[in-house]
Amino acid sequence: MTIQQRSVVVISLLAFSSVFYGAARYYSPSLVLYVVEQSLTQKAPAGTDLAALHERLHALLSATPDQKARMEKMLRISEYLEKVQRLTRVELNELMEAKGTRESPAF
Repeated sequence: MTIQQRSVVVISLLAFSSVFYGAARYYSPSLVLYVVEQSLTQKAPAGTDLAALHERLHALLSATPDQKARMEKMLRISEYLEKVQRLTRVELNELMEAKGTRESPAF
């Protein structure tokens, strides 16, 4: 393989990895939101209106000032949801607080 062919292969790999990284960076908030929504749906208390829960989550996230804060809030919610099997109404209300200052609900 000549140096020119190697250069083409390396440049192609760099271009592919740059496109892949850009796509992953662009779509990661959507993916995290999807995972949080699905986890909330699965772990919500019995009798919870799922449409209202989704609206409440989106209202909570839209109240945050920027994308970074939104992502941190989603990751905090996701982290807490990993630790519990089923949410109680109190836990759900504390997770969906507009303040969002707590790391996780205190019990």
